[in-house]
Amino acid sequence: MSEMAINGVAATARWTTVGGLLVCALGILVLRFSGVAMPPVPPALVLLVGAAVLITAVGRRWVPVVGVLVAAAEAAGFVLTGAAAGLFGAESAGIAVGSWLRGVGVAVAVVAGVVAVCAPRAEVPSAGAGA
Repeated sequence: MSEMAINGVAATARWTTVGGLLVCALGILVLRFSGVAMPPVPPALVLLVGAAVLITAVGRRWVPVVGVLVAAAEAAGFVLTGAAAGLFGAESAGIAVGSWLRGVGVAVAVVAGVVAVCAPRAEVPSAGAGA
């Protein structure tokens, strides 16, 4: 039985998903330190970093789906809470920067995560095959 190896496209997409999640987490930190009211440790921050660590640590094909789901939930919260208004009508530069980092990060994570899951894998022959 042969295994599936992550090819260049899938590997790049996985790392891009991780990057998007971490950029979004950075955006949340910028918002926190810019005075936006949130818990001392925002749950979204924990979820985003946790998903990034999981994608990095576990090489299974389905793992980027976790990043897509966390990023999609963060995007929904970003829009439904009205925080997306900070993209253009921010009261301060810190809120604008944090909002842009958050928005771009989730968009990148969702798209790259879908690519990481859907990219074809290269088949690696098992040690006993063809010998």
